[in-house]
Amino acid sequence: MPAASVFLFFSAALCAGLLAHARRQRRDAFSRYFVGLMTASILYALGYGAELMAPDVQHIVWALRVQYLGIPFIALAWVGMAWAYLDSRGLPRPLQIVLGGVGVAVLLAFQSNDMHRLFYVSLDAVRVGGMSIALAVKGPLYWAHIAFLNLAIAFGVLLFFRAWRQSMRIYRAQSLCLLLGSAFPWLFHLVYLMGGSPYGIDLSPFGLAASGLFFGVAAFRHGILEILPIARDLVFDGISEGVIILDDARRVSDFNRAAVGFVRGLGPAAVGRPLDAIDGGGEVVAALQGAQSPSPDSGTGPLVAEMSGCDDGIERHYELRLSPLVDRDGVIQCQSLMLMDVTEKHQLLAQLHALATTDSLTGLYNRRQIEQEAVRLFLLAERGAMPLSIAVIDVDCFKAINDQQGHAAGDATLRRIAEVLKARLRASDVVGRIGGDEFVAVLPGTGAAAAGALMREVSARCRAECGASLSVGVAERHAGMACFEALAAEGDDLLYRAKQAGRDCVMVEGEGIHHSPQPELC
Repeated sequence: MPAASVFLFFSAALCAGLLAHARRQRRDAFSRYFVGLMTASILYALGYGAELMAPDVQHIVWALRVQYLGIPFIALAWVGMAWAYLDSRGLPRPLQIVLGGVGVAVLLAFQSNDMHRLFYVSLDAVRVGGMSIALAVKGPLYWAHIAFLNLAIAFGVLLFFRAWRQSMRIYRAQSLCLLLGSAFPWLFHLVYLMGGSPYGIDLSPFGLAASGLFFGVAAFRHGILEILPIARDLVFDGISEGVIILDDARRVSDFNRAAVGFVRGLGPAAVGRPLDAIDGGGEVVAALQGAQSPSPDSGTGPLVAEMSGCDDGIERHYELRLSPLVDRDGVIQCQSLMLMDVTEKHQLLAQLHALATTDSLTGLYNRRQIEQEAVRLFLLAERGAMPLSIAVIDVDCFKAINDQQGHAAGDATLRRIAEVLKARLRASDVVGRIGGDEFVAVLPGTGAAAAGALMREVSARCRAECGASLSVGVAERHAGMACFEALAAEGDDLLYRAKQAGRDCVMVEGEGIHHSPQPELC
């Protein structure tokens, strides 16, 4: 038995082992095309090994028939495997039909060659070095098939080259094995076509043997049949958050489908470009520049930042999380940038904040929040020796409104009074409803006299617009006043005096009673 045949049979056994291993893994597009390529390689190697041992032309023809059960479908398997490596959904249906149709046509053309002689015009053999070498005159269908096969393999090699160039560093060895495994048999085949093979031996199946070695390393050392295609499609491309993979220079190495909706200009052309060179990437980079790690003591912790933007007139908020990806040795290979839409979270927090700080009926601050704000303003006024006044407001005869007109009318009256207060007071003033029909306004930078004049105007507007009169006590912070509670107590005392004086009036500290022109009594 020629040594070349022994080598080819060993190559077929190697491909059979890879085929069996692939069949035990998941059933996806990449694995199916890989199994197809290994099957074609086994038939090619076994058939050519038998051809080199053939005692006559008839046995060579039999061996060729075995080879051509696999050779016509190498193009489909090769291109399909390369395509599925980049997109685990596999070849588009039209391309499958074209490649598969050509394979069937080549198979039929060879098997029926005796009828038309368009594949092999003639076939003879010669014994060289203990081997049978076929001497064939090739026909037009053979050369058409060879041209098509070389174009398909070249296309597959280019796809693997693109995958190698775009792959993250952690997958670079894996994609390089596939690239070399696809390039070697093509180079061997080109050498044979150019007449550079010894004794005229077809070097293509020997190239497939080298291909099997590289595919074996990719399968058993780098997990090509377990890791990349399924992880990328079902996890990387399947999650709703946007993920962008960046190298150490913050160039885009990869991204999932969801990331396209987060960053303008992100697409296939963005791969290899700096993130800030993409249309919407500058905003992301600017946000990351001010990012801080939640774990400042960790040198490899993620950086977290937030950014906002408008989408169809709606303000949206995004959380950015930049995390290093390390290998088993702890060496940083690349960085993953996760983008999450947290608009609903912001809206929920705003709603919770509103529930915790505002009065649901009037939209003003509630008692708890007005006290917090008032303490803050009191401390600022004390520190800056600035005036600060408080107005404690009560709606006159509110019980009568509820009893005579109903609680809905009472609620409407409170809302209209709140609207008057919000419209008349400044943005720096703080106003809230502290319970029932009682309101409090804290006026920074305002003395008692000015606050009293303001409250008389508010009282007049409420009487005219809301049909309700107010009793108001106005007090001003004194230099010796210890805390806000003391100021509030003084305002309460002045309010009580205003009610005692007949209601519908503003009682100002240090001034007399300011009644309305037509006081109303309950």
